[in-house]
Amino acid sequence: MNGEGNIWILGDSHVGLSAGDEKKMLAWIDRLERRKPRMLLLNGDVFHYYIGEPKFITPAVESFLARLKALRDGGVEVVWVEGNRDFFVRGSAAERAVSRVEDSLEIAAGAVRYFIIHGDLINDHDLPYRFWRAASKNFVTRTGVKLVPRGIARRFVDGVERKLASSNFKHKLRLPVEQMERFGTARRKEGYDVVVFGHFHHKHIIEPNGTAKVIVLPAWFDGGEALVIDPSTGEHWFEVP
Repeated sequence: MNGEGNIWILGDSHVGLSAGDEKKMLAWIDRLERRKPRMLLLNGDVFHYYIGEPKFITPAVESFLARLKALRDGGVEVVWVEGNRDFFVRGSAAERAVSRVEDSLEIAAGAVRYFIIHGDLINDHDLPYRFWRAASKNFVTRTGVKLVPRGIARRFVDGVERKLASSNFKHKLRLPVEQMERFGTARRKEGYDVVVFGHFHHKHIIEPNGTAKVIVLPAWFDGGEALVIDPSTGEHWFEVP
């Protein structure tokens, strides 16, 4: 299981925005690069939050994005699947640092088809959340963000960072297993064998029973664990590089 050329999938790294917060992740990527992966897939919520306008880019964010770019330029495909804390990634410094940005991603590994998505939208009955997400991620909102003066923007970033740093990110007391199973059933009908979610922070596996297998990624900040896929066989396991 230590072969080269594997696919590594990270969930919810929530890298901090303050100086030095990125160092643990940079060390993780250094170890990963020595394993010679084929792909690093970031399954959403890469930072505490990311706003893709230059005035919101802190030195920690800039340092981490530079490391992603170096990894990509070294031959590793780096894919960013957008999460609920990722705002205006497309057209930003983050998109320029990775191979591509996606809303979801299909991976064919051997005979196994994987469907990777962040997962915050699996509850199609949660209309207030869907409305908030749509309202916060559109052209009008992005235009408004552009107009915020740099000083106000940076004070806003620093204030939110302080609040988030003291919060408990284990925010999901109960996994929406029924909704995950329904989502897995729908993807199975489309020919997928495995669905991979981030967002929920707790590692969990729902074995197939008329549905695709569902894997919920652990949050990276809890221990640096990633899902690893062998692209030739489709086999998968969890590992820390």
